[in-house]
Amino acid sequence: MHYNLVKKASRPYLEEMDNRKHLQPEVFQCVNILQNTPFKVNKPVYQVARTIWEKGLTVGKIPSKYMEPIPPKPFDIATNEEARNEWKRRKRAICDYNETLESKVLLFDKLFEIANDYIEYHPIFYPHQFDWRGRAYAVPQFFNVQNNDLARGLLMFENGKALGSEEAACRLAIHGANTYGVDKVSLEERVKWVEDNQDAIVATGEDPHNHYEFWGNCSEPFQFLAFCFEWREFVKQGMTDKFVTYLPCYSDCTNSGLQIFSGLLADERGGKATNLVPGDAPADVYREVAEATLELLKAEPDSVVKDMWLEYGIDRYTTKKVTMCIVYGLTKFKCRQYIQDHLDENEEDGKENPFSTDRNKKEGVPTSFKASHYLSNLVWKALDEVISKAKTTMVWLQEISKLVAENNLPVTWTTPTGFLVQMICPQMETKRISTNMGEKIWRPKLNKYVDDVKKTTIQVETKNIDSKKMANSIAPCFVHSLDGALLQRAVCKAHEAGVRDFAVIHDSFGVLAPDVIQMNNSLREAFVSIFHNNTLLEDFKKEIHLQVHKDSRHKIPEVPEKGNLDVSKVLDSDYFCS
Repeated sequence: MHYNLVKKASRPYLEEMDNRKHLQPEVFQCVNILQNTPFKVNKPVYQVARTIWEKGLTVGKIPSKYMEPIPPKPFDIATNEEARNEWKRRKRAICDYNETLESKVLLFDKLFEIANDYIEYHPIFYPHQFDWRGRAYAVPQFFNVQNNDLARGLLMFENGKALGSEEAACRLAIHGANTYGVDKVSLEERVKWVEDNQDAIVATGEDPHNHYEFWGNCSEPFQFLAFCFEWREFVKQGMTDKFVTYLPCYSDCTNSGLQIFSGLLADERGGKATNLVPGDAPADVYREVAEATLELLKAEPDSVVKDMWLEYGIDRYTTKKVTMCIVYGLTKFKCRQYIQDHLDENEEDGKENPFSTDRNKKEGVPTSFKASHYLSNLVWKALDEVISKAKTTMVWLQEISKLVAENNLPVTWTTPTGFLVQMICPQMETKRISTNMGEKIWRPKLNKYVDDVKKTTIQVETKNIDSKKMANSIAPCFVHSLDGALLQRAVCKAHEAGVRDFAVIHDSFGVLAPDVIQMNNSLREAFVSIFHNNTLLEDFKKEIHLQVHKDSRHKIPEVPEKGNLDVSKVLDSDYFCS
């Protein structure tokens, strides 16, 4: 089967990419390196997860197979409008919940099905493609390391490597602590956490079904379970540096979008908040935003909603998704939705939602909608304090994209690795069409069966550019193109240094424990090569200049002013990606 290097791309674009292939060696080298990494199914994890699934348990964030029942209709539904509307709202909320649950069940069922098919067949190789921004994706869907925790826990490298040093053993331990959720403390504390909990880890590796309470509710349960099996073998073999490990150990960047904006603008505050400078402990931008939100909340006038939020608690997870996505063009509408999602996710994990919802009506209690809307305004203000420079760049990008859209052209730019990005946001128009549904209907007057033709509505692309959509899309697409370039360069540098096996998820880099230090060094070197003393925004402006109509080029705004951050300091930052 033929796959283009860039998926969903037009022929003229692919031809231009082919003409430029000599300018982008890292792009081709990276995709070949990723495709050459062999994997296999982690049998012990599969057996445990499959047993839990077949028993219908909800351990390890496995979804329940049982749908929530629709509430019975009120006896006076025909005459009581208030009761009828209340029942409809609750029914709609439960149906939405069941649809979400059903999609999760289908995903888990598919993962088990594919894993079962390949459990005895290895090595497994994954062909890769880039999207039009330069981000790498595995072509086979569902069962790959870019999916959920279960999929990552079920996969391990085909080729192992001896630890070779105490440092490599520590990196394996750090991965275990990270997957458990002990990831916002120093590296030394993460290693100590594993040492302190070694008995429970080994016991879990020996008999996971009797230790659900230890591993079943942690941050990434099936990746942690895979670590428990690996660590048990390590202990059984005498904790020697000759132990051969097969487990991908992931190191995650600290909010890569904000790191990129901080690197672009040499932003000192953003750089410090995202570990672009060395520190004794990892900085946590999510906690910083949460603390700023809490201070704003305490200063608000007394109200029931305020008191309930103070009692419920504001932590890094409350503001994590909002802070993560703000640099990708997040709106205030989505900000409220993410806070609502936080309440729903906590409820699924067993923490009661104190506010009233359509599924769980509480008389006299503020609704989740009202509560999330109230807090979203405070989170938005806190974000202005913490990441003001990033927002300045986002506005600058939006203004430029509008000028290009006025000329009815896509925004086109080149990444540091030579990848050509072309962002097209066409206006859509609605069309009504007739479609044959594949059935026949008996028409008595005609005395025969005829095709059952139905009317339906579809969205069709036009040749005009949607300027509003262009403005909303430019910031996330520009950032994603840069993190794609960073991954391409980092993988190439690590491969040149001897690393051979990679499991990458955009800003998360999985390699064998003996290779973690080299991978992190290569990543930091790649970041410095792209962002230190950079002119990326100036280069972007020059490329855009000819895409703007000549009568509007004077409107192109000046590049935002840079700060004084020395990006090269990231070379000494252990927590840039940990």
